[in-house]
Amino acid sequence: MVTTKLSAQETGGALGITHFSAVLGERAPRHTHTREDEIFIIEGGDVRLTVGDRTESVNGAGVLFLPRGIPHSYLVESETARFYVVTTPGGFERFFSQAGYSTELGKSAPVGESWSVDRTVEFAENLGLGVIWGD
Repeated sequence: MVTTKLSAQETGGALGITHFSAVLGERAPRHTHTREDEIFIIEGGDVRLTVGDRTESVNGAGVLFLPRGIPHSYLVESETARFYVVTTPGGFERFFSQAGYSTELGKSAPVGESWSVDRTVEFAENLGLGVIWGD
């Protein structure tokens, strides 16, 4: 499930907050944000994050900063994981609505058959993201 908790529209563009309830194997391919920094706040589960050439596994809970301009990716390595992604400035939460997810406050959307890593390229380009494919 992907839930937008706070949108750029609600914060005057300052930030956006999205919550993920993810399952084993969910991932974001290696990509670079050109507009925003991200903060991952893991509240449960095992998530492997690669930022630049550094890989860090967060088991249970933790926080990691992903600066704009640095390629990064994540992979859920436990049966389930829960985490927040804070983006600053806001606006990245639009990615999910363009990919077919509702981003209205408090609305949830399942990550399932409609979601494909391959589909992310088009939506990422529309938001000014540079997607770098790799591990």
